[in-house]
Amino acid sequence: PDLAVILSTSGSTGSTKLVRLSGANLQANASSIAEYLGLGASDRAVTTLHPSYSFGLSILNSHLCAGASIVLTEWSVRDDAFKALIARQGVTSLSGVPYSFELMERSGLLAALPPSVKTLTQAGGRMAPERVKRVAAEAAKNGARLFVMYGQTEATARIAYLPPEHLRAHPDCIGRAIPGGRLWIETSPGVTAAPEEEGELIYQGPN
Repeated sequence: PDLAVILSTSGSTGSTKLVRLSGANLQANASSIAEYLGLGASDRAVTTLHPSYSFGLSILNSHLCAGASIVLTEWSVRDDAFKALIARQGVTSLSGVPYSFELMERSGLLAALPPSVKTLTQAGGRMAPERVKRVAAEAAKNGARLFVMYGQTEATARIAYLPPEHLRAHPDCIGRAIPGGRLWIETSPGVTAAPEEEGELIYQGPN
């Protein structure tokens, strides 16, 4: 009865699965993302990712739950028309998967971000640490910050994020659990790993 949305994902198996999420799951994750990104009514995102994708949907939900606004477009981040659009519309938040940031680098968008852009967010797969550092450095030149985020469709969208102040020292890490969530490592079911001990990553949260 609580079912609000069904999203498709291949996860790590390579075979398509459907994930069932409740309204409470969506609300919890949207609120959590809005909290750690510090989103407010003056923020404005742009649809760089399709809303049928959990990351794309989370951009919409997190901004709208914070009272922010969304610019709708079908332009690619590599298009000159996209650059002109985000400058004209005063976009404050720009999101993408690793390939999106590769395109932003190639097209020169990262080196010439409009002054309105203050937040960059990356998820949808691991971005190479070298690119993380480059993107963060380019963002900083323009007074913007980069959030590297980790998640799974099964957890609505996000389970962890790396605060911008830790990017230089830990560009290869997933960061800390999102607000309201909890992360730990188990060596076997119910047995928590000791520091530096390898095991399975476990997440728990209302999302």
